[in-house]
Amino acid sequence: MAISNEAVAIYKKLIEKRWASVMSSVETEVNRCLEWLGSERNEVRRMTALRVIEVLCSNHLVPLHSYLTKFFATLSNPLRDQRSEIRVAAARTLGACMGLIPMSERNVRNPGLNFLYEELQRNFQMASVEGYHGALLVSQELLQHGGMYMQSHFGQVCDMALKLKEYRDPIVHKAAIALLPVLARYSPQEFTRVNTGSSESMMGRACNYLITLSRTSDRDRAAAFLALGNIAQFCSTEYRSFLEPTTRAIRDALIQRAKMRIPPAEADETVTAVLQTIATLATAMGPALTRYVRDILDLMFTAGLSQALCDSLLVLEREVSQLQPAIQGRLLDMVSIILVGVPFRPSQQSLDDLEQRMGTMSMHYATAQNGHRSGAAANGNTANGASGRDAYAGTVSDSTSLVVRAANNIHVTNDTLVLALRTLRIFDFSEENLSEFVRNEILRYLTNSSAAVRKEAIHAVSHIVMADPLYRSMAGAGVEVASEVVQRLVSAAVIDVDRDVRLMAVQMLKKGICFDFHMGKAQNIQDLFLLLNDEVFEVRLTVLAVIGRLANMNPAHVMPSLRRMVVQLLTELEFARSNRESEECIQLLMVLVRAAENWVRPYVGDIFSTILPRIDDAPAQLASKLLDTVAALARVGGSDLVPYSDELLASIIHALSDTSNATKRMSALQALNNCASFCGLVIDPYIEYPDL
Repeated sequence: MAISNEAVAIYKKLIEKRWASVMSSVETEVNRCLEWLGSERNEVRRMTALRVIEVLCSNHLVPLHSYLTKFFATLSNPLRDQRSEIRVAAARTLGACMGLIPMSERNVRNPGLNFLYEELQRNFQMASVEGYHGALLVSQELLQHGGMYMQSHFGQVCDMALKLKEYRDPIVHKAAIALLPVLARYSPQEFTRVNTGSSESMMGRACNYLITLSRTSDRDRAAAFLALGNIAQFCSTEYRSFLEPTTRAIRDALIQRAKMRIPPAEADETVTAVLQTIATLATAMGPALTRYVRDILDLMFTAGLSQALCDSLLVLEREVSQLQPAIQGRLLDMVSIILVGVPFRPSQQSLDDLEQRMGTMSMHYATAQNGHRSGAAANGNTANGASGRDAYAGTVSDSTSLVVRAANNIHVTNDTLVLALRTLRIFDFSEENLSEFVRNEILRYLTNSSAAVRKEAIHAVSHIVMADPLYRSMAGAGVEVASEVVQRLVSAAVIDVDRDVRLMAVQMLKKGICFDFHMGKAQNIQDLFLLLNDEVFEVRLTVLAVIGRLANMNPAHVMPSLRRMVVQLLTELEFARSNRESEECIQLLMVLVRAAENWVRPYVGDIFSTILPRIDDAPAQLASKLLDTVAALARVGGSDLVPYSDELLASIIHALSDTSNATKRMSALQALNNCASFCGLVIDPYIEYPDL
């Protein structure tokens, strides 16, 4: 089945390209799929046929409109298949097929939709697991893709969902629960309306059932919470009366998990669903959720640091801004305990100034570092924070914070460290002074044994420094920290053994224009020039852009080596033994020209005289790169290119006339545009080349 899935994925990419050779085979593939679904009992072939039809219909291919009737008739049997996987795949395929129906025709007069609803009723009347499941799946697809057709059948589908919500089979039971928020999305007015002869709306019956289910059923708790969150999203105004019992159920679920002493950060479907539901409720209710979330905020952290927790807290920060200080304080404590072994110490100006005058680091973090060092000696890993936490075991046990206690129970792995560092990057902690934390703790992870940890540490430190205006000034408290960060980034870019880590370091240096004041130091410039010999071309390309930018900051140390670099690149281009070497030289030259326009102008003539003779005879991809460089040189050199105008225009016209490669023609057009804009070649090309 894995090979079949890969084949379908490749076929999907080919269909998206709309190549003529692929499109000509569409009808053949459709007929083969219909044959496999009609008579073939091979499960792999049946599943493959369903996926291929789904791919074809999802791309809205015109020839498939004539097959809609056959598709609907053929999918009837897979929707009642004994295997639930085939029933689900058939429902997805059915939804893709319904996407081919024009929106204006999705009404009660459509014969195809009428056929599907009749099949739905037949499946329901079978009174079997397969029939009930197929009826629920078809109902969901009709609600999502049937337009206004289901408006007249909304009540019947609601009754079916309520009847099957407590069915004994778990597959049917979960499908009925999943259908409830789909009904709320389709028609919120009908879903919340109290019908004549009933004391409760469909929403009231559904929400009361789901809240009860979330309290009583361990198996269905996750599905119930997700359904409640989605209903709240589609019926936000009417859901306010259910907000308190929902948050109470969430609180009870988190307390129950804490009492079971499940290790924090361990995979838990219920906790993931609870956190996702909190985020959905925040999106739907906004600030109205504030007083309810305050009671469960600490409990959210008892599950440990996870991606689900971070996603939920990001939404809470955005939608309920009053909680931002509380969220960030707890997050910093948890991240600090994972990375350092102690809770985060907020900035204390008088104490920080005293420690700075004494030339010592914070005692708060010094103790933690001692714990880290002893743990490293025992475990052979500088990132293991267990000993640091043991050093503070007494302090934590006296603490009343659920967050601190949960963080101290987390088993620290490389994945946990990566997530903790990513948390520092994705949340905005600019209101808090992280100078001591970055300098004394985070920078140590740039030498961690794990490449993933080193890479994330580089990203986190760079983001913190670039996001805070404190570090952008050229004087003040942030200068020393920013200078040390830049020095460590440059060192990592030069000496790290992992290519991805080196590339991340130079990318952060390129992105951080605020680093230029510190990168302009002579030692840093010397180290950056060493990177021009890196084995990875992307590293060389990125660092050359950084060096070109630094030419304005410290030309005395940059320009001598940059001149040698230009001569070296031109020599390599002239004696290149392959097109790949030539392309790399051209790309490096182009980056250099764009990054250091003012300083490269004296060498425009030499560069241009080396490039121009190679344009006409070069392969299409290389010629495109050469023309891009011509466009960049025209912008920098201006009138310096006028003496070469005859040869240049001839090469550009020749490239424009090559209809075999669109990229080459676009590059030629851009080169001609820049020559007209910056070199004054406006009228002459039309006079000399009337065909232009």
